[in-house]
Formats: sequence, C-alpha cells, structure tokens
Amino acid sequence: MKKLLVVLIGLLCLTFVSALDVSEQYNNDVIVRDIDNHIDLTLTVTNASSGIYNVYTLADVSIKPSETFTITDGTIEKTFTVTATENLDVEGYYTFTYTLNYRGVEKIDKKFTINLLNLEDVLEISSDSIDPESDKITFYIQNKENVDLKNLTATFSSILFDIERSFDIGPKERLEISVDVDKDKLKKTKAGVYVIQSTFQTNKGTRKVSGNLYLGEKKGILSMEDKSGFLIITETITKVNSGNVLEGVEIKLKRNIFSRLFTSFNIEPTITDRQGLVIEYTWIKEQLKPAEIYTVKAKTNYLFPFFTILFAVLALLGFKQFSETKIEVTKSVSHVKTKNGEFALKISLSLKAKKNVENVTLIDKVPAIVKIYKNFGMAKPDKIDTESRRISWNLGDLNAGEERIFTYIVYSKVGVIGKFALPGALVVFEENDQIHEVESNQVFFMSDQIKGN
Repeated sequence: MKKLLVVLIGLLCLTFVSALDVSEQYNNDVIVRDIDNHIDLTLTVTNASSGIYNVYTLADVSIKPSETFTITDGTIEKTFTVTATENLDVEGYYTFTYTLNYRGVEKIDKKFTINLLNLEDVLEISSDSIDPESDKITFYIQNKENVDLKNLTATFSSILFDIERSFDIGPKERLEISVDVDKDKLKKTKAGVYVIQSTFQTNKGTRKVSGNLYLGEKKGILSMEDKSGFLIITETITKVNSGNVLEGVEIKLKRNIFSRLFTSFNIEPTITDRQGLVIEYTWIKEQLKPAEIYTVKAKTNYLFPFFTILFAVLALLGFKQFSETKIEVTKSVSHVKTKNGEFALKISLSLKAKKNVENVTLIDKVPAIVKIYKNFGMAKPDKIDTESRRISWNLGDLNAGEERIFTYIVYSKVGVIGKFALPGALVVFEENDQIHEVESNQVFFMSDQIKGN
C-alpha cells in the first residue's frame, strides 16, 4: 500500500508540473549599479492548482514582493521587482534561478538573465563638430541601453563651460544640452578634442563619467599695416590668427642700402637677403596660436642724416659766404678807467680786406647816452656828425690782405646801469663799379662788469 501511495503522489506531482505554465514579461534586463533602478518582471501563471504560492531565489538578487499569494482559478498575472543586492559583485550578464513554490512541496525553477552595468557603461557623453564661430556649444547625452533613468543630477565641466543640469533620459534616448559660451574664449581655443568631465550625484554617492567635446577647425589670418611719421618713420605689420588652429605666418619688409643703416626692428628678422641695392628682411612665425598677435615694427630714423646734411649745407653756405666776403669788420668794446670815476668805454673797429676794394668808408654810430672823447688813436675820423651821432673814416683803396684798426673812446657823466648796447659799424666800398655794404657785429656791455673789475 505504501508503495502504491508514493506512486500516486508522484503521478499527481508530474501531472501538476506538466500542466502548470509560467511565462515571463519584463521591461528591460539592465540594472545600473550606481542608481536605484530595477527590472519589472511580470509572471503569468496558467493551469495552476488552487492554493498558496510564492516566488523566491537563493541568488544575490532581490525579488519582491516576497510574500505569498493565492491562486484560485488556475491563472494569475503578478509583477515582481528584481534588484541586485550589495553582495552581487558581478559586471555584465548574470543568470540566476528563481523558484515558483506551491505549498512548499511542488516547485518550478526558472532562469532569468540580468545585465549589471555601471553608469559610464550606459551613458555616452559627446558632441558633434562645433562651429568655432558660434556663441553656443551643444553636446549630447546618449542612453545606450534599453533602460529608463530618472531624476539624474550632474555637473558638466570642460575647457569652455561649467554647468549643472537635472534631467530624465529614456531608453535609447539622445538628450542634447546647449550652453552659452564666451565667443572670444571660443576663438582662442584650438580645434581638437577636449574632455567633458561629468559628475553625477546619486543616492549611492557620486559617479564620474567622461566624454568628448569636438571643436571644429577654422583657418584664417588677419593682416594689418600702418605707417606713420616724417623724419622718424615707423612701419608696423601685424598678423592675427583669427582661426582656431596653429598657423604659420611670414612677414617681409624691404629697405635700400641707405635706409637700412638707420632702421631698427623690435624683433630680429629670421632671414636677411640682399638683392642688389635692396635688402629684404623676412620674419617667420611657425606656430601662431588662435587669437595670438604677431607684430613687427620697423623704425627708420632719418634725424641723424637729416641734421648731418643740414649742417653740411649750412657749413657750405657759410664757407661760400665767407669766401665771397670782400671785407671783414669786427667791433669790440672794453671798459676804461677814468680819474673822476666816469663811465667810459673803448670802442675798437678791426677792418680787413680779403680782396682789392676801392673807396672804402667806415661808419660807426654812437648811442645818445654817451659822448665821444676828443682824443683818438692812430687814425682820427674824417667826419663827426653830431646830429646823427655818426663818425666815419675815408680809407680810400685797400689791397687784399690789408688790415686796419680804429679806436675811440665814449664816456658818460651819468651812470649806466644794466645792459649797454652798441650798434654794428658799417663799411661801404666799391668793386667793379658797384657799391657794397658790410655790417659788423653788435656789441653789448653789462654795467656789472665794471663793478667786477
């Protein structure tokens, strides 16, 4: 009898197993470790005997609810939440067994596979090629898996921006984020690939995800030239890298063999090439950074040659005038001491003929403040005009190289204070039947000179 009972129970169990059916439906198979996400697993049980059931697993996976449930009409559809426990130290696909238990006696084992991933495995952060002329940068976050991620908060940092965003991203969704940037800073940034460092805040701490920012290329060189000055000429040539890639630039200037002697540069030229009477200077900058400025200044100072030529011309004119001078006349003055302490001056007139001249007359004028002393030197004046206060000597003809000196004394009983001026003497003569005049220098006398003596 016992053996027959065991066989009957076994047949009943076999009948139960073969008749009961369990099917699975789930929204996805991905569990992201860094955030609280789960898999919704829906079990549909058919052809089940009425009674009390529960679902459990012995793996490091949590299936909830873990409480028992009742099947009364042979069919039930029930949804469970599948999550990984902290003890499950696996990355990638993981297959485990869960059990549908009936009364603790009949059990059906099913296998289920989950994909355990980190946040950086699920999200891709990148950008398309960015136009360097734009004032906005757009990058994207790509959800690579069939999993719904909600309530994410992250900071995004790169060479061009620092922002914080909160967002949801659905399965396989691509989320674009636009950021306003400094246009000048964007122009100065070289084309290339830059890192976007993202820091996500989760209830399990922070998680970093790195991405790439692709800045497109733009080439361009701006050239500016300026020339200013008259005697000091400054020529400035400027090259500006208006693109965002490294550029090589070249600047050329020419000078002749004269101007090169007076030209200086703020930067020594890379190449100096002489072609006949012309010197060509070349500056080469192999790597000009974005927004970098390269300036060459050439300063040509013509002051020195200008004044040299000016002095030479003046000297030549002076020499010419000196060489053409027929007579030289020089006037000088000196103080004379008197017995009564009166103010008195000795006037000296030196006359020298450089060429043969005829009918020479020397005329000097006496200021009204003084009187002429009656005694003269070796040559007494031929005429003294008291009204015009002029004295004159008729010298006749003079030969080249002949020199004559005339002196006379003036005095004043009234003291003279300050600066005393004597006008220049005049020489009138004839040459080739033409009358010429030559005037001497003026002389000045300070009354303080007398006190000093």
